[in-house]
Amino acid sequence: MIKKIVLFLLFILSVNLGFSQIENFKDKFDLPSEISETSGLLFLDGKIITHNDSGDAANLYELDSLTGNLLRTVTISNATNVDWEDITEDETYIYIGDFGNNNGDRTDLKIYRIAKSDYLASDTVTAETISFAYEDQTDFTVRTNMHNFDAEAFVVIDNSLYIFSKNWADLKSNLYKIPKAIGNYTAEKISTGDVEGLITGATVNSEAYLICGSDSAANPFIIYIRRSPIFSEDIFFAGFDKTTLSSSQLEQFSQVEAITSFDNGKFYISREKVDSNGISLTQKLYEFKDDRLKTLSTKNQELKNFTITPNPASDFINFSNYAHVKSLSIYSTLGKEVFKLTNMSSQVNISNLPKGMYLVKVNFENESAITKKLIKL
Repeated sequence: MIKKIVLFLLFILSVNLGFSQIENFKDKFDLPSEISETSGLLFLDGKIITHNDSGDAANLYELDSLTGNLLRTVTISNATNVDWEDITEDETYIYIGDFGNNNGDRTDLKIYRIAKSDYLASDTVTAETISFAYEDQTDFTVRTNMHNFDAEAFVVIDNSLYIFSKNWADLKSNLYKIPKAIGNYTAEKISTGDVEGLITGATVNSEAYLICGSDSAANPFIIYIRRSPIFSEDIFFAGFDKTTLSSSQLEQFSQVEAITSFDNGKFYISREKVDSNGISLTQKLYEFKDDRLKTLSTKNQELKNFTITPNPASDFINFSNYAHVKSLSIYSTLGKEVFKLTNMSSQVNISNLPKGMYLVKVNFENESAITKKLIKL
């Protein structure tokens, strides 16, 4: 029975995964010479923010989003750049991940947090520090590019930071979670995905994650993972859509390093400079479109707050924000549709349904869909 339930849940989730929808992939501009190892990207206040990884001062570089010209350099006076690998944000703060760990021996993994108000007001700022260690790392001997405790990507969701590992040893990625508050933490491993490559950047919105990286043959790729209300933190469980970028989009051996959104369904991705083994590639910014990660308008966001009450329920269930719902179906755990409603009302009688767990799939007029659990008493 458990296996059938899991397979059914995977089916419900997979109907919205679909195939790659990456479109209009194109060069944006070469990055300035100061940023040869662009490792993180952020779009803030109409401008692009990036940084180098190791070997640079503790600098953030702000670029004109139309020309790529360097507008200003913001220095974090109380930080050091050991190995900065990604940058992300919430409404109040910018977070910089100093957690690059190629050798596997770092015991000083940290994330710097700076106030957006400070960043916008001055070219010199101070940071607070969030420190962490992986819960499953016990060996700190040097194993350069032969271990699973490197990381180059993270995002903020609600009150937590989610870190994607870059696994040199098995080419998987582990997702770790720590609070975004200042402190010293043990990073909890909550999901693992067989991505068959090295993850180097991530971004997220209310709908999905978009992750970039390269496979073992140095082909750059982008991974789409739909955010699920059922497998909310075990994000890899329901699978993902991986798109290898073609040579016409991005040359083989391009070291893609970072990804960020800059408009509704539009994204930037960066490549660092490569000059070795006869391969010479400039540092560059690209842009592309993926409609799967469009941010819902305020009106549609309200629809996403569609609720079912009470839950659990025995006789009647009530719906909120149902005016723009096109249809609603209730499925048993065996995948059988046991109820369908196409003329929405605020209340439905479920007294005839047997006791147990059900899934309610709600289809909106804008073609989006959500799935919610329902317990029948």
